[in-house]
Amino acid sequence: MRIRTLTAGACEGDVAQAARAAQEARRRLEDAGYMVQTLRLARDMSGVNRPADLVTIAHDAEALARDAGFDYVSIGRVATDRLALLAEALAATEIVFASARLAGRDGRTDAAAIAAAARVIAALSSATPNGFGNLRFAALASVAPGSPFFPASYHSGGDPWLAVGPEAAALAVEAAHEIEDDGVSSSFQAVAARIQHFEENLKTRIAEHDAHIRGALKGIDEAHGVYVAGCDWSLAPHPDPTCSIGAAIERVSGAPFGGPGTLAVIRACTDAIRAAGVVLIGFSGVMLPVLEDAVLAQRNAEGRYGWRDLLAFSTVCGTGLDTIPLPGDTPIEQIEGILAEVAALAGALRKPLTARLMPIPGLRTGDMTAFNFPYFVNTRVMAL
Repeated sequence: MRIRTLTAGACEGDVAQAARAAQEARRRLEDAGYMVQTLRLARDMSGVNRPADLVTIAHDAEALARDAGFDYVSIGRVATDRLALLAEALAATEIVFASARLAGRDGRTDAAAIAAAARVIAALSSATPNGFGNLRFAALASVAPGSPFFPASYHSGGDPWLAVGPEAAALAVEAAHEIEDDGVSSSFQAVAARIQHFEENLKTRIAEHDAHIRGALKGIDEAHGVYVAGCDWSLAPHPDPTCSIGAAIERVSGAPFGGPGTLAVIRACTDAIRAAGVVLIGFSGVMLPVLEDAVLAQRNAEGRYGWRDLLAFSTVCGTGLDTIPLPGDTPIEQIEGILAEVAALAGALRKPLTARLMPIPGLRTGDMTAFNFPYFVNTRVMAL
């Protein structure tokens, strides 16, 4: 299992301190046998000079992060009245991420933020090649600070912290392959037995790796004054089939992703995380990014599920709608409608959800995407 990110949350004055802690954490984790892919910095827009334009703020955040040795930086949640300038700021930078707050943790939806976020998505679609800028923007509903995963990560002020984001879908694949091969029977009893066995296997793996990682990072708090929050054990996938959450789900359910049994296995994944006895931070659920998982991309191309199915699956996991390829001419009103449904679901369930929607210029429903990006798997544009 690889570590996708070590993310430090820090105010501007604490960035150097947080960077030293992140660098030492990386060394320790690599000595413990983990590959750490990126170091990331999470900031917050509160306290930022209001008269300054957003492009300048984004450039300054990018320069500060790079100088400190971080690979990516999030400027966090951008105020609704400044979202009109965000697409330009993201298009003018390379490693800056940002988000909009659609609903608070009290479940209340912000209609103005939904409308503004939809305009950001549409603007990024036309302002960046293939609409790729939307990779660096997410609409958040009921999301707390402290997640290591971008674009949702943000710092809410106060003391610096460090959070680990493992590429934990690999553990789900391992746990699924440990199940005794019964010919992948589709009977209810067989599927239920596989789910139970899988959940136990996954729970054990998460607990073991969490203890190993915490042991490796012990003492960093005292040495650097940076709180080590722990790991977000959300099952983040990778295009490599050995790290495909879709592959793990299919092996346990005995059906293609999107078919009967899919939701039950996703719930088992979340239950395993909750039962592992680890400190829960971030989303602590299942990530289903359509463009970042080989099996999810394939099943989407086959038309086996849609965005509403993903929203239904989000009721028993996190993180919502992620890297969803949409037609380039999707009307603003439809984008607003999707965001409103994500916010409504997050509010009703009091759970964090995000939406990272990617309208792709020139493509229609059913067209194949053509991203040249090592962390994407090309698939068909989803129907609305």
